[in-house]
Amino acid sequence: MVNQPHPEPIKFKPITWRDVENACVKIAEDILARDIEIDVIVGIMRGGWIPARLLSDYLGVDRMGALEVKFYRGIGETAERPVVTQPLIIDIRDRNVLVVDDVADTGKTFNVAVNFLNHYGPRRIVTASLYLKPWSMHRPDFYAEETDAWIIFPWDKAETIEELITAKNMSAEHVAEITGEDLEFIKRVYYTRKRNKA
Repeated sequence: MVNQPHPEPIKFKPITWRDVENACVKIAEDILARDIEIDVIVGIMRGGWIPARLLSDYLGVDRMGALEVKFYRGIGETAERPVVTQPLIIDIRDRNVLVVDDVADTGKTFNVAVNFLNHYGPRRIVTASLYLKPWSMHRPDFYAEETDAWIIFPWDKAETIEELITAKNMSAEHVAEITGEDLEFIKRVYYTRKRNKA
């Protein structure tokens, strides 16, 4: 697959909690349809933890772990490189592992996570994300939908609101229109986040 350039977003996709639940149910159904047994679910922090927990519930898989992958730019480096910053504390040796994130955007996080987890001796690793971007270098085994939009998840809405207002110079009114939230909520979230970071 030829990697497409990562474009500036020109459209937005606000996601509701029900959208998240529906996406997780679809992924769970697809896993069952392919008769894949999952022993352990590993959520990639932070965005993948909530979908991982929902999939744990829907699939009846009690064993869960978390993996944190951060992107750093070292001294003299021009590109960010992903680094595992929270090690795995659950045994996955000889087990079938489902690795979950909220979105496969560049795909780098999935690649790092899978390569890292392979050192722990799993029987099999499969990956899932709620959404897939068309330019991702990693195509998850399971995903609910492909989109090129800027996804606004319920769990990072404040971060997105701040980014749109501060970095993208959008008005609170425009952000309210994009997210489908009322203006008062947008202002409360924005000022709460700004005060906390002050």
